[in-house]
Amino acid sequence: MSVIREYNVVNGYKIMCERYNSAAEVVNDAKTRKITNSRFVNMAVNLGGQRSHWCGVKNYEEALKLLSEGYQPVVEKLKAEIKANVQGNAKRVSFRNDIVGYAPVVPLAIMGVPNAMMNSYMKTIKAKVVDVYYDGTFRNGVESDDILKTGAKLLSVIISLEQQGYRFNLYQVQGYADGEDCDMLVVKIKDAAQPLDLKRVSFPMTHTAFFRVIGFDWYSKTPHGKFRSAYGRALVNEGRVKGKIDEIAKTMFGENAVYILGERLRQEGSRAEEYLKERFTKCKNGIKA
Repeated sequence: MSVIREYNVVNGYKIMCERYNSAAEVVNDAKTRKITNSRFVNMAVNLGGQRSHWCGVKNYEEALKLLSEGYQPVVEKLKAEIKANVQGNAKRVSFRNDIVGYAPVVPLAIMGVPNAMMNSYMKTIKAKVVDVYYDGTFRNGVESDDILKTGAKLLSVIISLEQQGYRFNLYQVQGYADGEDCDMLVVKIKDAAQPLDLKRVSFPMTHTAFFRVIGFDWYSKTPHGKFRSAYGRALVNEGRVKGKIDEIAKTMFGENAVYILGERLRQEGSRAEEYLKERFTKCKNGIKA
């Protein structure tokens, strides 16, 4: 069941936010809700031709299948990265001579050296929980492949940091904004207490269709939303809130929130991984999006 709340954020700007605990709940609501304005496109029946390439799927049913089964190319790529990271964690274990241990160093024991035992030590990792809100709203001209690659970069860094002791509450965000206000969808994808389920997170966090099919379907039916020409713009592009995204995120989601703009991440290119690690490891420094 979703929770709808309206926020007055900065400079009198208003955001209607509907939050869900899972992507499946978004789809379930879409099945029973009606389109609120005839100018919206019915995503369940109007996919095909060039639109299918732009949306990343041939039809609505394919999007639902990917949501259920995961987007396999991303799943396989990230599985390989997890395996590599696990192997790399062997570096956390170190060995040194000690007065106690699991095996004697015979030459040292014969010589009567106190540190005559071989002992192993595991480097302690302090857990840190970060609430990540990934804004997967992209401009009309952004190619589907670029959206996929951008989301995959984010998941790749999260995998790496979880191996280092970080824990993530992960949310996917979409904003449909104009100069006065914004309708926002927030979906919880992963809980910090749970291990990363690639099958579950791959589609909503990386695939174009979660934005341009599932998201558009939600936008056309959310009860307190309104139609905007061209479905509005990303929140970050609105002048009244520009440069205030981190402030807005903390107002809406709490002090522990780190808001990641997909469009900004895409523009970082080869520096994307470095940019994300800066955002996550220095999340209390108020870095502007």
